[in-house]
Amino acid sequence: MPASTRRPYWIRLLRLALLGAAVLVIRHAVQSRETLEAAAALTPERLRDFFPDIQSLGEANPANGWRAALDARGQTMGYVTTTAPESDRIIGYAGPSRCLLVFDLKGVLTGIRLLKSHDTTDHVAEVVADREFFRQFKGLKPGSAPTEPPHMVTGATLTSAAIAQGVMEKLGRAAGTSLRFPDEITLDEVRRLEPAVEKLVPSKHHRGGFDVLDAEGKSIGIAVRTSPTADTVVGYKGPTDTLMLLSADGATLRRIALRRSYDTKRYVAYVTGDDYFLNLFNQSTLERLADLDFKEAKIEGVSGATETSWAVAEGLKQRARSLLEAQPTGWLRQIRWRWQDTGHVAVLVSALLMALTRLRGIAWLRHAHHAGLVIYGGFIAGELLSQGLLTGWAAHGTPWKSAPGLLLLGVVALLGPVFTGKQLYCHHICAHGALQQLLARRVGFAKRWQVPPKMDRWLSRLPFALLGLVLISVCFGLAVNLNALEPFDAYIFRVAGSASIAIALIGLVASLFQPLAYCKYGCPTGALFKMLRFTGTNDRLGPRDWLAAGLLAVVAVLA
Repeated sequence: MPASTRRPYWIRLLRLALLGAAVLVIRHAVQSRETLEAAAALTPERLRDFFPDIQSLGEANPANGWRAALDARGQTMGYVTTTAPESDRIIGYAGPSRCLLVFDLKGVLTGIRLLKSHDTTDHVAEVVADREFFRQFKGLKPGSAPTEPPHMVTGATLTSAAIAQGVMEKLGRAAGTSLRFPDEITLDEVRRLEPAVEKLVPSKHHRGGFDVLDAEGKSIGIAVRTSPTADTVVGYKGPTDTLMLLSADGATLRRIALRRSYDTKRYVAYVTGDDYFLNLFNQSTLERLADLDFKEAKIEGVSGATETSWAVAEGLKQRARSLLEAQPTGWLRQIRWRWQDTGHVAVLVSALLMALTRLRGIAWLRHAHHAGLVIYGGFIAGELLSQGLLTGWAAHGTPWKSAPGLLLLGVVALLGPVFTGKQLYCHHICAHGALQQLLARRVGFAKRWQVPPKMDRWLSRLPFALLGLVLISVCFGLAVNLNALEPFDAYIFRVAGSASIAIALIGLVASLFQPLAYCKYGCPTGALFKMLRFTGTNDRLGPRDWLAAGLLAVVAVLA
């Protein structure tokens, strides 16, 4: 095969590799910086608003991350934690958010504060200004949930939804521990049920539970307990915490053992001394145990300790039910499809038809497509691709669960220039580009201004310079508001900053005299798509490609 024929494919692969390298550099730089920031997130000084007499913090509970707030005498005044690391994987619009959670001695959430957000500045400001949003979580306890669907902030729905999910995830994780039964499962007590155990490792899929490993590191079971799920199940005088040894796949209960009880000691002794009752539930599947009817199954309590043994059995039943409810679902069931996602798919279909068929030659249809982009994409959905959004995805991951249609839009925008040679996003999807094209064709009083060639060359380099600035600011943590570099937030008046509005208006006025003026001379997001664009069989690596590779190499070394 001639070299001229092979070359375009290598060019495409190299540019995709360059894009992948940029994502890796950004992610490494940002996450390294965040690790240092997270270590200093909780200090007594930052907690005096909640605990005026705080002097120090206790060690983090390995099961839920809670730390005791201690006074000068070492007495516990309450508990604090952050929504990390659970919230670090929950992407809002452009990135995750981390909150401080404050609990009283009974485990009731009494305070919440946003510590850090990697979402767009304007969206975060809307959430912070909405006091009702944070107030709705106060009074919750581990394992509980609001009685009504969480209130989301208008104009910042994805951002507020991610924060709410982070709070609920943390409360859900704390549901695996108990203030009434604070002692975690130990190796010795599991060994009484499974002599081959050598190590316990916190389970990824069973909150508050541990994977039981043998001497070779093989999983031979899962150890969980009924507390705090069954903390409200009272026997004769109080609740009982029971150890449950499950099979390695977590589907079957193998054996049980009572750990600690607030019930009468004599009644507890009757239960622990009754081998028949303790072995009654062995080899029961979680499904059977969760739906077990004690009367129908003719399960009788321990003679002389009926209420205590009933509480143990009911605790097993409730814990089995909670384990089944917490089982992970397939990735497809995790996706939350929104009306905006349906709109994004419709926009993509329309854009592909306009770009790849002769329909673009029909003037009225082309104008209608552009008008639809402005109305829906700009003023209704208000979800436009930007550097703040794309770098947020690069640093923290994509919102494939919460905004799949928006992610699909980004994928097409990035890969479209590579495989079709067309600027699909800039010409056929972007609301701001569409509005510029409509103004250029419909406003007749403005005379087109011919930009001098030398000025055109220098102005054309500005978007690429801004793209370099974005990379440097993200990787080195510079205080640069990326949304203020572009006009896209201007379509969402509620959250728009003055800089975005000013850039939008200046760009639109300029487009009256020079078609697509902002796209040519000011858009760093468009510059990214241009760098990826395939221009035909004669395509070759140019100065922009080499400069981008060099800048990435320098940033990778220094960041």
